Amino acid sequence: MAVIISDIHGSILNVQKFLAYEPQEQHVCLGDIVDSRGRNKLTFEEEVACLDLLLNSPTILLWGNHDLAYLPERPWRCYGNFSEMAFRDRYQTARSKFAAAYAADGWLCTHAGVSPKLAKLIPTSVIAGGAEAIAEWLCVEFERELVVADPDILRGGTRYGKGPLFQIPVCRGGYQEFGGIFWHDAGGEQRLPSPLVRQIFGHSPDVEPIRGETWINLDTYDGEAWIYNTKTDAIIRL
Repeated sequence: MAVIISDIHGSILNVQKFLAYEPQEQHVCLGDIVDSRGRNKLTFEEEVACLDLLLNSPTILLWGNHDLAYLPERPWRCYGNFSEMAFRDRYQTARSKFAAAYAADGWLCTHAGVSPKLAKLIPTSVIAGGAEAIAEWLCVEFERELVVADPDILRGGTRYGKGPLFQIPVCRGGYQEFGGIFWHDAGGEQRLPSPLVRQIFGHSPDVEPIRGETWINLDTYDGEAWIYNTKTDAIIRL
């Protein structure tokens, strides 16, 4: 069994609810731990407390686009409420606790999901192996792509993280046809997540979690804590 949450964005209250739910079971966070958004602006101290609580818990942590912005490689610029150095030491020290993808009870967990275009780039033998094989392949590919430098044609200078997993689609301010596992936006790209992958993700908020035939998007606008329980196959508002 696994308890899965996405896009916490600095809310220590939501982290507390999440960790208190079935505490004996495995917990998975789909990234974007910091950088409160919209009307829910939090103080630096509140966001630090939220991040520390998760880092000091046994939760499986996945990289989100907001989290990766604070690594020294800096695949993209920081866009949060604080400077890019605000959380850098914490993420750098704890980076071994994070993964790009994870398999939980047959579900592939990533931050933003695997689009149809990206799925075509994953070897068919890996797709056939299911969530565990796909997660392992994505984690290996993530490490390879993260160290590749790329000129930043939009802002000048050099950034790291070049390859399909790091792509930002046009609808999210990038210049690529589709987004990778940190930026895929089914609504903006007008492409539903790949039906070849049974997957759960966040990143693109809606009024409430959305469930398709082979996928779940847990991210919402309201800032409330929504989780997915793999044992009961239920989406729950805490």
